[in-house]
Amino acid sequence: MILPFEQRACFAAGQAKTGTTLLIALLDGHPQLLVLPEETAYFPTALHKYGKYGRRAQFDYLTKEALSRVLFGGPPEWEKMDYGHFPVTDFRERFETAAFDPKNAAKDLLVLMMQTYAEMLDIPLDSIVRWVEKTPANRRFVPQILQRFPQAKLLITMRDPRAILAAQIALEKTRKTRELSVYYCVSHWLQAAQLALRAERNEISGIVTRYEDLVADPTPPMQRVCDFLEISFDSSVALTPTKAGKFWPGNSATEREFTEVSGERAASWQNELSVDEIGWVEWHCRELMPHFGYAPRMSRRSFLHHWARPIREERPKQYFKSRYYSVRDKLFGPRNK
Repeated sequence: MILPFEQRACFAAGQAKTGTTLLIALLDGHPQLLVLPEETAYFPTALHKYGKYGRRAQFDYLTKEALSRVLFGGPPEWEKMDYGHFPVTDFRERFETAAFDPKNAAKDLLVLMMQTYAEMLDIPLDSIVRWVEKTPANRRFVPQILQRFPQAKLLITMRDPRAILAAQIALEKTRKTRELSVYYCVSHWLQAAQLALRAERNEISGIVTRYEDLVADPTPPMQRVCDFLEISFDSSVALTPTKAGKFWPGNSATEREFTEVSGERAASWQNELSVDEIGWVEWHCRELMPHFGYAPRMSRRSFLHHWARPIREERPKQYFKSRYYSVRDKLFGPRNK
């Protein structure tokens, strides 16, 4: 059965720095897919925050504030991908025309964005098996996604939570946001882990890809992903990361560029994190870590010492918020933040 275009949705979800961008970059050039190369935060922000303000507010968010703004000529936030080969002005004009055409008033704005993107790339809609949008925070909006797109498939990425903390510390050293939250490092991982378990139990149509497997040898995991999406596997396409058809050199937290998929950062946390930093992560995540192949190192009995110690790059405000949220979750259960 051939699904209507709007129901050929596929959403990448997980946690920041778990390989969601790499995964969709490896799918970007596939002739049976339409992959939007930048995050829209459509469900977390365009709908959840701006939905009550109407279509114009949502359109302005997607084209001016979300990371997808670079596709419309907006400035990048951190990663400076060159979209000089892509007609950003024409894309914005055509998307705006489609978004506010009276005959499209009942059509989903994200679907219109994807249709316009296909038009810009001169890709016939009937050749597209699945269109793909990537926003890590999609992990929190699966019920809303499935309500709007009941035939949607989910691509879920997982990574060792200790490596995620190491990556976030490295990012903070580079970007100096003064907002590093070690609580979010562990709580977002737990959200992604629960979503991955639901996919494994076939409660949702999803597939789980570990970052470590993807960078060690991308062929087997990409073969699995292609099979899941019911598209052909071609190593010359599925192993070359691109964005809008142009080679993508990666977005390493240490600002390194790569000429091919590299596992260089997969285990670097072992030499970068302190005992207290490892202990902080393991106290929160140790129950589920072994299920995904991540063996804890620290003893349960030393948790309080590690829990109380500040983490590098953690500011006082974030320190107290993270410990408060940590205690709250232990006492009353995690919140879906």
